[in-house]
Amino acid sequence: MEVTLIQCIAIGLWAGFCMTGMLMGTYLTRCLVMAAGVGVILGDIETGLLMGAVGELAFLGFGVSSGGSVPPNPAGPGIIGAIIAITMKDKGVDVEAALAYSFPFAVVIQFMITGIYTVSTSLVPRAEKAVEEGKYGKFRLLANTTLILFVCAGFLIGFGAAFQTEGLSNLISMIPQWVTDGLGTAGALLPAVGFAVILSVMAGVETIPSLLLGYIAAAYLNMPVMGIALSGGILAASDLLREKRKEGNFDLGNEKAGAAEVCILPSKSLRRLSKKTALRAYFLQNGYNYGNYEGLSYANIVFPAFRKLCPDEGKLRRELKESMGYCSVNPNFLPILTSIHLTALNRGISTKETQDIRLALMGPLAGIGDSLVQFCFAPVFSTIGASMAMEGMAAGPVVFLLGMNFLLLGLKGFTEALGFRLGTSLTERLKGGMESVSRAARMVGTAVIAGLVVNNVEVQTTIAFQNQGDEAFALQAFLDSFLPGILPVLYTALLFYLIKKKGWSMYRLVGLTLIVGIGLSVAGILG
Repeated sequence: MEVTLIQCIAIGLWAGFCMTGMLMGTYLTRCLVMAAGVGVILGDIETGLLMGAVGELAFLGFGVSSGGSVPPNPAGPGIIGAIIAITMKDKGVDVEAALAYSFPFAVVIQFMITGIYTVSTSLVPRAEKAVEEGKYGKFRLLANTTLILFVCAGFLIGFGAAFQTEGLSNLISMIPQWVTDGLGTAGALLPAVGFAVILSVMAGVETIPSLLLGYIAAAYLNMPVMGIALSGGILAASDLLREKRKEGNFDLGNEKAGAAEVCILPSKSLRRLSKKTALRAYFLQNGYNYGNYEGLSYANIVFPAFRKLCPDEGKLRRELKESMGYCSVNPNFLPILTSIHLTALNRGISTKETQDIRLALMGPLAGIGDSLVQFCFAPVFSTIGASMAMEGMAAGPVVFLLGMNFLLLGLKGFTEALGFRLGTSLTERLKGGMESVSRAARMVGTAVIAGLVVNNVEVQTTIAFQNQGDEAFALQAFLDSFLPGILPVLYTALLFYLIKKKGWSMYRLVGLTLIVGIGLSVAGILG
């Protein structure tokens, strides 16, 4: 089957549009949806639906990232696999074979995504400079650049695959295996950059016990994120109570809280602003990068609200820059953070003062959100949609998309209401004790981050010593039994040192990580 130039362009545009779903959380980047669209464009809806169903069920098991691993991208079977299945059907290629052929493309596409996240790290300092100069249009463009790059990458993937599948396959086969392996190792190390950045803000001498707690809970007890957060909360609560007994006058509801009663906006106006901000949670990953993760996009999300809450230009720039720090949370639970942030700012509590509270909440909210959405909601609608597509029902992808998006829209509304009530309650009482509460939040947050380092930064050494041809001592096995997870901790600690003591930028840290990952992989030190 020959593909016309118009069809190539249409598939490119469709792929670019679908790639936005990976950032905006609209679930367009699913095999079920992408393959169905390719089937419509190429005039073979039946094969497109079948390919989408087969790819969806296959990627249901291994298409979700685990720890620091880099999963294959569903655009492989969703776009390229569908093209192969449809155009080569007359040559005896069925959807199962097309799925196998598309897998290498899925891996390469994910490395392309990793490259975009890496390059996008340079956006952060440029955005900060734009804010300092009051160039808000430039700032907002930079905050959406990752999304723009995704659209361009999607178009190139779709157009290139449709125009010349065989040529693309030959091109990929020319990439040396050592480069592919090295990029995989580097990709597993990259989460350490974000963790080091956030620890450079939160960690201090007073948080050493919580850091040790997080490491021990994750490495030795295999405790989940919520368990680590609760344990850190107990440690923080004991610290607050000890301070209360020591000072004798510590009270979260003391008279100083009265200063927080002067509000910029009335409650109803603030609630409308909070709801609008909650809907902007779809933009949370539009500027995603390996420097501050979702921090740049977070600042873009709260920017319209800040313009109303910060009439003074100097304060607007200051608060906006403070909001541009590390952020990593599930988009559907983001409204909890934005609502707390806006209610506090409305009562005169600065972004810097509430930063530790929001950072402490990110880990647990990310864990709850990802588990609920990726491992509960998505599999249910995915299997329903795939089953319908298997039967040749074009409604399968539609049911999946509508079901997921209506449910997630409702979840955003629920978390906004929850966050607004929580933020109102907190800001009425915490103004006077903000310093103590911030310290407690740092203790919880650093415990969670320490646990995430162990579970999400993947470092495995292949160093082993042999005795007369037999392996006598494997370093990784020794570390796993004695100090599990210590290599991720040590690498994150190195990056932390480079930030705090040497003043390294996030971009340099990412570059170092890529060099270390590829270099040590080639040297046979890391696997």
